[in-house]
Amino acid sequence: MVGKRTMVDNYQSMFPKVIFSAITAPMLFVLIMTVQMFQGEISEYHLGMTILIAILFTVIISFEISHYKFWTKNMSLANLLLSGGMVLLIAAIQAFSPTIDSIFYIVPIAAYAVLLNYLVHERFAMVSSVLMAIMGSFVFALFDSVSYFMNAFLYFLMSQWFAIFLYDFIKDRVSLFKTSIPLIVLHFSMVSVFQVRSFSDLLSIDFMMAIVFSVLSTFVSAVLILGLLPLFEAGFNLLTESKLLTLSNPNHSLLKKILVDAPGTYHHSVMVANLSESACEAIGANGLLARVAAYYHDIGKSFQPKYFIENQQNMKNPHDDLEPEVSADIILRHPYEGARVLREYGLPQEIIEITLEHHGTTLLKYFYFQAKEQNQEVDESRFRYKGPTPQSKESAVINICDSVEAAVRSKSNPTSEEIRNVVRAIIHDRLLDGQLDESQLTLKELRVIEETICDLLNGIFHSRIEYPDENDSKAVKEG
Repeated sequence: MVGKRTMVDNYQSMFPKVIFSAITAPMLFVLIMTVQMFQGEISEYHLGMTILIAILFTVIISFEISHYKFWTKNMSLANLLLSGGMVLLIAAIQAFSPTIDSIFYIVPIAAYAVLLNYLVHERFAMVSSVLMAIMGSFVFALFDSVSYFMNAFLYFLMSQWFAIFLYDFIKDRVSLFKTSIPLIVLHFSMVSVFQVRSFSDLLSIDFMMAIVFSVLSTFVSAVLILGLLPLFEAGFNLLTESKLLTLSNPNHSLLKKILVDAPGTYHHSVMVANLSESACEAIGANGLLARVAAYYHDIGKSFQPKYFIENQQNMKNPHDDLEPEVSADIILRHPYEGARVLREYGLPQEIIEITLEHHGTTLLKYFYFQAKEQNQEVDESRFRYKGPTPQSKESAVINICDSVEAAVRSKSNPTSEEIRNVVRAIIHDRLLDGQLDESQLTLKELRVIEETICDLLNGIFHSRIEYPDENDSKAVKEG
């Protein structure tokens, strides 16, 4: 009962965002079929069926959206624009070429599914693909031919599902057209099955037109994906896989700034990125987001790099000449200075939030106890980060990995047992300090995170064979 009540409450709180996103395409579908009725193409009975189908589709999409706990206004707007736009495009193609039976092959419906996959979610794209295929098939078939409806439905559905799978692995937009070749092969195969009944059909004009239309559909889909995805990313500041991959490029100006101004911090960030990505993937969180956010999380250190231990090679520690309060102020500022710079460069909000949260409200223990030696009445809050505490699994994982990497790096040739003790102690400390209370991590996931981090660190700090130097080798040979 508690689970059902939670789902209902969740749905009610999301209703305003859900309804407009879910109703747009079905409403346009009904409007288009109403126009067809007034033109004498379908009967009032068929219009009644259309309305029932539209209501059913609205309910399905609404409940599908309600399953997503973090459904946003941007996701609603993306779905509204894509679904509404695709229905209107299908209607326009049908209206301008009503006498060409094979005209439905030219609909770039694959772009719709791929963009939904990028901008919303894969499961949502799969479900919406089925509904769009049905609506598109009704618009072209107009209840006249079951076989024509089935051909259009299968073509639309397989084109979308295959495109979702195919384009899910694209890492470089330049390669998108090359990756479209398998989709062209699928279209060619389906057109052949639907259009060819005898050898003579291979030379028919209808078959040739269908092939040309299906090939054009693929290329138009690729162009729409290339053109619309950056617009959605920029307009909504959406965090997509392609944007994350772009931000992970070492040539990004901010990453180059860290490398040049704070090389120790850069190496630390790369190590944290490796640990965080593996831990997030192990618990089903967004590993790519964790990796990229870890690259940028310490950008604030690049403004005063010498005050952070990883950048103090062959130099005196400047904190030795400062009061603990002054040193604490310098250290405590870096998450917020980093977030300010990331905002100026227009980085996604998710990365900015992780930068702000990667220390939570933890205590800067070294300078706190140093100050306490001078004054027992020192205010502990003076030496704590302002927070907020991690609000997502990815942020919590980076919070843990950041401390783990620094702690393990400070040890000389740590053993597996020492590594495990360090990781477990840091996780335990974060739990007791309330740093993970709002991160949505479960105890089971924390155990998985611990195991993953330990396995990775054991691989990095594994024991090595000590080879004798050249003089020792010669001595052995002479002996």
